[in-house]
Amino acid sequence: PADTEMSIELIRNQVNPDDMENVVIRSYYEALTAGNYAYEARITWPDDSQHWIRVKGVVLSDEKKNPYRMLGTVVDITESKRDEIRKNDFIAMASHELKTPLTSLKAYIQLLESKLPASSDPFIATALSKASNQVSKMTALVHSFLDLSKLEPGKLQLKKQAFDINKLVEEMIAESRAIFNTHMLQFKVTEPIMVSADKEKIGQVISNFISNAIKYSPKGSSVEITASVANSEAEVSVSDCGVGIRAKDREKIFQRFYRANEAAVKHVAGFGIGLYLSSEIIQRHKGRIGVESSEGKGSRFYFRLPLA
Repeated sequence: PADTEMSIELIRNQVNPDDMENVVIRSYYEALTAGNYAYEARITWPDDSQHWIRVKGVVLSDEKKNPYRMLGTVVDITESKRDEIRKNDFIAMASHELKTPLTSLKAYIQLLESKLPASSDPFIATALSKASNQVSKMTALVHSFLDLSKLEPGKLQLKKQAFDINKLVEEMIAESRAIFNTHMLQFKVTEPIMVSADKEKIGQVISNFISNAIKYSPKGSSVEITASVANSEAEVSVSDCGVGIRAKDREKIFQRFYRANEAAVKHVAGFGIGLYLSSEIIQRHKGRIGVESSEGKGSRFYFRLPLA
C-alpha cells in the first residue's frame, strides 16, 4: 500500500538472496566508480509471489567526489520477464532435443571415416572431414543455447575445482586445431598457475576467445594465447591480427545478441551469444573480463580470475 513505511533493510529483505549477492551488491560497487547503476532482480511480495524489477539510476557525489545519494527509478517488469523465461525454456527444450540426433550424426560420420580405405576417392574423405567439422560447430552452438537458458539466476551451477590454467589452455588449443587448421596458434607454457574454478565453463570462455580470433582474422595469420599472473590474479589473453573493434562496439561487445554492424564482419556467422556467455561465466567466478582493440589492428580479449 502507498502509505506503508519501509526501511532500506525491509526492502533488501524482499530481494532474492542470490540476486542480492551476485547482482545488486556488484552493481552497487560498480556504481561507486562508474557513477550510474542498472540491474534486474527478483523480489518476493508479501503474498510470497515472485516478481521482477528493473532498477536504473545515478550516484550523486559532492565536490570532493564523495557519494552521498543514489537517485533512480524502479520499474516492475514481471510480465515481460515471464515472457523471456518462457522463451528461454523453449530454447533449452529445443536445444536439448537437438543434441541426440547431432551426437548420432557425428558417430556415423566417424564410423564412415574409420571404414574408408586410404585408397578411396579423396573427395569423399574431404567431404566427410568437412561434414564432421560442421557437426562439431552445430553441437557447440546447441550447447551455447543451453548455457544461455541456464543463465537465469539460480540455474547456472559452478562445479569448482583446483587446476592449472596452462593445461586447460593447451587442451582448448588442441580442440581448436582439430576444427580449424587455417591459423597458427601460439602458446608458451609457463610455471603452473593454479585457480579454483569450474574447469568446463572456463574452457568454454577460452575456446570462445580462440574461435573468435580465428573467425575475425585473415587465414594464415597468428593467434597468440598467453597465461600469466598479475596482482594475485591469473590472466588469460587471446590476441589476433584481425579487423579490430570500433570504440562504439567495444562498449556493447559483451551484451547478449549484440553483433557489430559493419561490412568487414557481416560475412562471419554467429548469434552474438558467445561473448555474453563468457562475460557471465567470468563474473559468476568473481573475475574480470575485457577487450583491448583498435579498428583494423586486431584485438586482445582477456579475463582474470583469483588465484587458488
